[in-house]
Amino acid sequence: MLLYALVGLGLPSCAFFKKGNTPVVTEPDEGQEQALTFNDVTLEQANAEGEIVWKVRSPSARYNDEQKITYLETPTGELFQEGQLVYKIQSKQGQVHGDGSKIVLQDEIVATALQNQAVIRAQELEWLPAEDLLLVRNNVKGTHPDLEITANEARLKSKAQRMELVGSVVATTQKNPALQMRSESVVWQMETDQIISDRPVQIDRHLCEKPQDCPASDKAIGDRGELNLETNVVTLEQQVQITLSEPPLTINSDLMRWNIDAQSVTSERRVTIVHPKQTLTLMGDRGTLELASSIISLFGNVSGVRQVPSTEFKADRMTWVIPTEEFQAEGNVFYRQVNPPFTVTGPKAVGKLQQQTIVVTGGDVVTDVVP
Repeated sequence: MLLYALVGLGLPSCAFFKKGNTPVVTEPDEGQEQALTFNDVTLEQANAEGEIVWKVRSPSARYNDEQKITYLETPTGELFQEGQLVYKIQSKQGQVHGDGSKIVLQDEIVATALQNQAVIRAQELEWLPAEDLLLVRNNVKGTHPDLEITANEARLKSKAQRMELVGSVVATTQKNPALQMRSESVVWQMETDQIISDRPVQIDRHLCEKPQDCPASDKAIGDRGELNLETNVVTLEQQVQITLSEPPLTINSDLMRWNIDAQSVTSERRVTIVHPKQTLTLMGDRGTLELASSIISLFGNVSGVRQVPSTEFKADRMTWVIPTEEFQAEGNVFYRQVNPPFTVTGPKAVGKLQQQTIVVTGGDVVTDVVP
């Protein structure tokens, strides 16, 4: 069965056939010397069903019978999966190994994924058609309508629409504001527009289209994370911390969702919020921060401590308005201040901690004044 054909357009034609497992070079016409170097060649391979697997063109090719490798100069070509064109490729140097089961490219590689228009540039490429695997290594840079990426290595699966990125990965969204995700290992699920990492990850928000044009205004870290390119939502898990510049807050939890477009941060697990300028620390079993209105809502075992002036309170749920420092609390409200010293409990409360003014209402209210 013909595995791949080499058609010499400038020199007498020559073809590789499979006889057992050993490709051989057909003899030229009588009286001519055997030629192993060819000009203007096209190599292609088809599978048992007759579907094309790959096609590569080169202005110059050289076949080494001992190594069973065809060496190519400035090759260009197409790679197929189940008869469908999935990648276009080009480079300065290339090799076809053995019976055509592996293609290797080196130096100034450009690979274009036709399904999503991602363009990958690197210095090394390896195509394993039987595994539907495209390996790209060494200074990998990728562009896409939604994303720019850099990494040490990329592994692409066309049928699964999946790209695995390894080593110093940086993924930057093509939006304003731009998000930049950093990790040592990232999976890009192209069909669902998800960037996923099961390793420690950092995501920076830049209030411009190009991160190099402005410093990060907000930062988020976690032991693993996900960025949904379609919804523009960041999800982080385990030892999560989000640091915001406006309002100036640090938020810690084991699970947080940061909706960039809706300007909100939510957590369904125990959350701690620190406002350094207000010397305030708030905690709750779950909570929401609305960035546009600068309002914090906490639910379940809520507690708050302010260092200056020294006050603390507890409640079942609470709302804190950051600009005015006003709060509303409901359910088992407890309030204590140091100077002058007193405590008060009741069902509901409103007040301002910085002015030490609080009104407790709604039933049994108990005040304890320490002389």
